[in-house]
Amino acid sequence: MKKNWILGMAVCGILSVSDSAYGQSIKDILNSAAVKDAVTTVTGGKKLTVENLAGTWTYVNPAIQLEGDNALKNVAASVASSEMEKKLKDYCAKIGIIEGAFNYTFNTDSTFTSVLKGCTLKGTYSFNADDKTMELHYGKIGKSKLMTMTAYVVVTNDQLSLLFNADKLLDFLTKLSAVSKNTTLQALNKLASQYDGMMMGFELKK
Repeated sequence: MKKNWILGMAVCGILSVSDSAYGQSIKDILNSAAVKDAVTTVTGGKKLTVENLAGTWTYVNPAIQLEGDNALKNVAASVASSEMEKKLKDYCAKIGIIEGAFNYTFNTDSTFTSVLKGCTLKGTYSFNADDKTMELHYGKIGKSKLMTMTAYVVVTNDQLSLLFNADKLLDFLTKLSAVSKNTTLQALNKLASQYDGMMMGFELKK
């Protein structure tokens, strides 16, 4: 059975990225050497418990995974250049996700906070240890009521990986954005529709 996992992600303010600058760059990313390293098999890691999850986890790198063996082989086969790694990180930077500036803090009382660009989102979380999934129940940003997001989780001693379904993430970003017709979001939605099962997420470290 196909499983779709989504990542809860805190983004504040207007996401204003040039369509011409990033409409093509995301396609490049999928053909890049960076993808070869970022495409991961989300297995293994420590048992998902409150104790193992608790603490502050700070963004280090983005991660991409395509669902299904054929998708993974197609991405690996189309690797172009390690130069594309910069494009992937540049894209993340445009929406405020840069190393050391974006994080999640999970508390032992099942509450969490997420900080991005000086904006803090608060909420509660729950998880299924067997499936290694976690639900992030967000509160509000101003008058906007946010949703519950589900993430696939792999946690080790000092690293936390979260992966989400791209379609669901883009819907979340649209709700966060003050401009629903943002050209970057339109470009990303169009691209995601071409890659069924695309998962994107983050590698974070304590």
